[in-house]
Amino acid sequence: MQKISDDGKWLWNGTEWIPNEEPQAPVAAAPMPVPAMTIPAAASPGASAPMEPMAQNHMSAGGVWAIQTADHGLFFTKLIAFFIKAFTIGFAMPWGACMVINKWCNNVRIDGRAIKFTGTPMGLFGIWMKVCALSIVTLTLYYWIAGKKQVAKYIDGHLEWA
Repeated sequence: MQKISDDGKWLWNGTEWIPNEEPQAPVAAAPMPVPAMTIPAAASPGASAPMEPMAQNHMSAGGVWAIQTADHGLFFTKLIAFFIKAFTIGFAMPWGACMVINKWCNNVRIDGRAIKFTGTPMGLFGIWMKVCALSIVTLTLYYWIAGKKQVAKYIDGHLEWA
């Protein structure tokens, strides 16, 4: 199933976004206005005030993305995920990874829209076991050549607009 981006310039072919050869009308009826953002001359482009509840940055295409930075952030979630992985000797890596990805998705807004992770730990577990088995057989060559990409593709393929 092919999906078209909101601006009609990109097609999702199931594994990656590719340029749309036949531009279509955007899905959204009217584009969202982008508020002007001024950055002081002394500040760096990504700098923000400490404990700012929402850090906003402009994307090159005119959109705005924001990450919620207050409310414990991801530190404690990543710490819990680390302990889950450590106590299970890596077998529960998909559950820890899904926990961190879900928390990250809850804190991200792109053009005011939320994203969600629709993947499951069991789905990621299947890919993780395949990567582990093939990496053991090939003395880690599979992991370095294709294994890392398989996990990233699964996660990327299961991110959707909320």
